[in-house]
Amino acid sequence: MQPGVKTLPVQQKAVAFTSSLTLQEFLELSPAVAPFLKQRYQEIRLPLADQTFFVSYPDVLNFIVLVNEESPDTWVVLPILARIARSSPRFTMRLLRDSDNLAQVAALVDELDLTTNLAEIDLPLLLIFDEDWNFQGQWGPHPQEAERYLEEWFEDHPEYETLAEADTPYDQENYAALLEELTQEMRVWYNTDLNQACAQEVHELLASFLDETELEE
Repeated sequence: MQPGVKTLPVQQKAVAFTSSLTLQEFLELSPAVAPFLKQRYQEIRLPLADQTFFVSYPDVLNFIVLVNEESPDTWVVLPILARIARSSPRFTMRLLRDSDNLAQVAALVDELDLTTNLAEIDLPLLLIFDEDWNFQGQWGPHPQEAERYLEEWFEDHPEYETLAEADTPYDQENYAALLEELTQEMRVWYNTDLNQACAQEVHELLASFLDETELEE
């Protein structure tokens, strides 16, 4: 594992995790998106090679996922991360919303400014810590393969960003319709091949934390 970036006591580090939300708590606090997230979770099947890797992963890992409840990326990607987290007895996952107090988790991550520049970070963002709460790496907001799908969709819908910033009821109604269209399109993309792409990228990231002996085992 990579060396830690903080010298805080382990118990103090763990507070960032224990004070964040479980997936069930997040669903209860987000009733508008909970049905979609539950449906997505049921749709996801991890590729056998990735599932085997996660199940047999030798080290304890703690996942904290930063989410934006209004982001389609959160809606389609979070259930995949939940599947991955539940695939191994050595993985645990908690959630923090971008509206939550992020000071405690920010103290564990030197590489990112989570307190003043969060608006510039694409969410969802997976932060990975080892058993002693040393920061290991990050992933998000979606697999690289998703970029070409998104670029094509936004080229076909140039009005999306303008409507997102508009405040008239008419524009907001049109924006909501486009957001729903994008979300459903993304659901199709992910169920076609992006679920697998997401699992593969997280697989590769976790593999990079292991030394050659652990990989061989």
